[in-house]
Amino acid sequence: MLKEIQGKNVVVALGTTDFSNVVKGEVLAVSDAWLKVQSKKTLEFIRVDSIVKISVR
Repeated sequence: MLKEIQGKNVVVALGTTDFSNVVKGEVLAVSDAWLKVQSKKTLEFIRVDSIVKISVR
């Protein structure tokens, strides 16, 4: 299912539903355990297990 968002701009919420961090950027690569996201300033590697929500922009 995550392969569908590769190449798209997304907002990824991480952490618990009560408190979460947000990463915005383009999904460069998807694997079974990791998401590679290019934000404005940095390249982010996000563990899939820590994702609460993904919004496609």
